[in-house]
Amino acid sequence: MTAAPSPTAEAVAAALRSPFVPEVIAALGRCEGVLETVWPELEPSVETAGFLGSALYMADMALDAVEEVYQPALSRETLLGGALSGEDLDGLLGVLDAFHLVQPQLLLLCSALAEAREAPSVGGQGRPAPRESSEREREHREREVEFASAVAGPLPEVAELLQLSSPPELYRAIAVWPGYLEAAWDELQHLSAYPLFRQRGRALYFYARSSTRFLARPLRADEDALRAGGVSAEAIAEARAVVDAALPALATMMMHCTALRLGLGIREREVVEQP
Repeated sequence: MTAAPSPTAEAVAAALRSPFVPEVIAALGRCEGVLETVWPELEPSVETAGFLGSALYMADMALDAVEEVYQPALSRETLLGGALSGEDLDGLLGVLDAFHLVQPQLLLLCSALAEAREAPSVGGQGRPAPRESSEREREHREREVEFASAVAGPLPEVAELLQLSSPPELYRAIAVWPGYLEAAWDELQHLSAYPLFRQRGRALYFYARSSTRFLARPLRADEDALRAGGVSAEAIAEARAVVDAALPALATMMMHCTALRLGLGIREREVVEQP
């Protein structure tokens, strides 16, 4: 049985307006002392409008590329004809929207921790304007997100094709609707063959890393700072491994979440106006 998330991990999830504790945050919470040391420095930046704006801009970056390479055969109409009920569709749309908002924030947060390893501090150039919670975010916080077993349906195949040690939580969440997952994966498994799809995933990664300079408050999270906070060398190494594994996977899952939403007819941009 997986251990319950630490109180600090739950606080991070709440700040991200996530209805669940993301796996990467739960894993960092198991690296003794790491999350407790870095979160007080990160939280003021996460709670700014600029942090959310950077995350939403990346969501728009993903949509631009997905629209160029993906012409969905899926549609709400075909899915409602068999794989989903109207209630199922409402639940699925809510889950996908939660991931759509949470994943780019996670990418920024993990990027900040990665950038802070070798620098005296990271960030400090962002504006401190506070972030206001929207009705959309409040609805997500009240949502119950279920996760299917890692061996359900095509999930082992998903993990293998994406070269991950286990199925990503995005796919475990939509596996609750097995008919939908099978239909969606039949299309999405081929997207990685498109160069633009892969390139934009890498671009999201690099954009997130460069955007950490716009954290509203400087972050100190190098080895000296962590050791000064009482974190052991072993816990520091564990946290670095967690972040290194999560960063490329999060960028890729942003692309997949965007494609899943596009297959359901969702192509509205968050901050960039449609040309």
